[in-house]
Amino acid sequence: MFYPIDGGSVYEVPDNAFGFAYQCQRPPVGYGINSLTGALEETDIIKRSDIPEEQHWERYRLPLDYKEKRKQEKERQDFDKYYFDPYLEKIRQQEWKRRLCGAWFWNYNPKKKESELIYITGTHYLYITYWKFQGKFMDFRINDMEFWYIVRYMEEDPNCLGLNEITKRKLGKTAKLGCWLYNRTSMMSNHHAGLQSKSDPDAEEVMLKAIVLPWQKLPDFFRPIYDTMKGDAPSELRFFHTSRRGSTAEKEREEEDALESWIDFGASGESVYDGPELGSYGSDEAGKTKRPVNIKERQNVVRYCAEIDGEFAHRKQIYTTTVEIEDGEEDNYDFLELTIMSNPLERDDNGRTLSGLYTYFLPAQKGMYFDKYGYPDEERALKYITNTSRKLQEEGKIRELSSFKRKNPTTFKEAFSADGSYTLYNPELINRQLDNISWTSKFTERGNLKWKDGYRIKRPHESIKDEYVPSEVYWEADPTGKFEKVTGWFPQDPNKVFRRGNTFYPNNNFRIRIGCDPFKYDKTKDKRRSNCAAFAYQIPDAVFKTEYDDMFTLKYAFREESTRQANEDILKMAWWCGCEVLFERNVNHWKNDFNDWECAGFLSWLPGEVEPGIITTGNSATSAVQTVCNYTEAYINEHIGKVYFKSLLRKETGWLGFKVEDTEKFDEPMAAGITLIAVRGATKKNNSEPLSISDYFPKRKIS
Repeated sequence: MFYPIDGGSVYEVPDNAFGFAYQCQRPPVGYGINSLTGALEETDIIKRSDIPEEQHWERYRLPLDYKEKRKQEKERQDFDKYYFDPYLEKIRQQEWKRRLCGAWFWNYNPKKKESELIYITGTHYLYITYWKFQGKFMDFRINDMEFWYIVRYMEEDPNCLGLNEITKRKLGKTAKLGCWLYNRTSMMSNHHAGLQSKSDPDAEEVMLKAIVLPWQKLPDFFRPIYDTMKGDAPSELRFFHTSRRGSTAEKEREEEDALESWIDFGASGESVYDGPELGSYGSDEAGKTKRPVNIKERQNVVRYCAEIDGEFAHRKQIYTTTVEIEDGEEDNYDFLELTIMSNPLERDDNGRTLSGLYTYFLPAQKGMYFDKYGYPDEERALKYITNTSRKLQEEGKIRELSSFKRKNPTTFKEAFSADGSYTLYNPELINRQLDNISWTSKFTERGNLKWKDGYRIKRPHESIKDEYVPSEVYWEADPTGKFEKVTGWFPQDPNKVFRRGNTFYPNNNFRIRIGCDPFKYDKTKDKRRSNCAAFAYQIPDAVFKTEYDDMFTLKYAFREESTRQANEDILKMAWWCGCEVLFERNVNHWKNDFNDWECAGFLSWLPGEVEPGIITTGNSATSAVQTVCNYTEAYINEHIGKVYFKSLLRKETGWLGFKVEDTEKFDEPMAAGITLIAVRGATKKNNSEPLSISDYFPKRKIS
């Protein structure tokens, strides 16, 4: 349905995601494109009633006497191998024609109050006529028709590797994936189809329930020769002559040529299918793969099992997943990145997306309350979703509201909003900002901070011998760099550092402040994979206002080989910005390092403290953690639209998942909170207000 067809028509299916429209080419009425030969052939027009309101899809059923007549036919073929029953042969030809070319049928449209001719593809016909999934046959639905249109479109598009389908639950995505894999493999010779899921047991379950069990219920004319050595419920389907020998071997079709194709499943790992050519590949629950599996890396492996010498040819793949997250599961941001790479509107010079895939998203309202004609009641669905959302909003249950929207997304962005059921902060505000920035990389850029000319800390004076002056740090753009900054931002006065005695001091403290949450041990000692995290925050100036005011402008979140290396990274960050750093001091290796570098002047002190830094863990630090939470909540409510670092927002690493009882897991939220405490102190100093410890640590109990 990718190439124009003489006398045909165009049926447009929106991707509901990026704004791309699939211009699906339908054949003329009464015709279909043979999926094996590509030829335009006549096919059936099905009409169950002359009454318009009774015109809808009705599954074709084999005649009641089919099995008996087939038994008689087989008995006669034992001594006359060329014999066939004309009555049965007519049925077989009819069904094969519909499977290869698709079919048309009359269907009443309740909105238009008239009947229409609907075209369904051959795979769709197999799906709603013979594919028995979990004990029942599938209904006709308009959204399924459009899905199978897109599948046929991508199968013909030479620049498309496959489809990235995203839906809500209970819409038959797994059944469709199994049917697609079987349909292709059982009609092609020397064709290998592979299947993976979110975990090893899930792949085996999908193989059984979505392929093997439906295959067992198919009529014999849709079941090619298979290897009976695998038994009646095989873990893989092998369309080979049986390798068994003796009287028990299957002899009925021993003179037929076997396809020598097969379907198997693999473990969830990234390199399971690394090597063999895959004619068809399916990834069930692609958005729910669990660590350490990275779905982007896995896709990059299986992609090149299909892309050979730059060509996809007939080799195609389907990724499918639901959008809601199950209890105990984490959001899969690798899948989000894969989806961004599967935007049909963004292609390279070869005309392909970065992943080779095209994304298709089905909103919740298009997958609910189907009538007998296959149309969803979108108005009823939207009313249900809107009323429920409004009630949760009125009752102030913002976390339940966020979770409900994730389960019933009416827009593409809602499908990727984090479930806020257990979020400490307002998930609606955070999700809204995350939606605004997730689909582009234009808001931030990565790079490294480097000492100019390699001089660390100080450099020789240009004209005075044996004299030294403060060195300089500069920004070097690097897409894999350790630092990330807001695009376009630079310190207004970079390297504003002076030396007094034997100590270096920053001189831009009232404009920028940094907070840092360091890690405790070197890699060789610490198995906890935490990062050293730090943020720079630009404090508003009463006179020189900029768009970066009240913004986290620079981020560091990295795990160096040693704590000393990480501390030097933070020093470079503070040196470039010309400001102090408020460290979390549950570990204080940084103090010795800064003293060694003659940079103790960069360390920020809280009032009344006997040493620099802030304590945030242990019983004595309860008020400090509460202050982090209070300041963070206030900042989110007032300035969330200025946050451009995705990891600071996301559930896995940021505010959406932050838990008071597990602060060590959330390096970035803690670093941001420490930064806000440092900023509050700098602001009060700038306003010449007296400081007391209660300004930092309000006396409130942590709920």
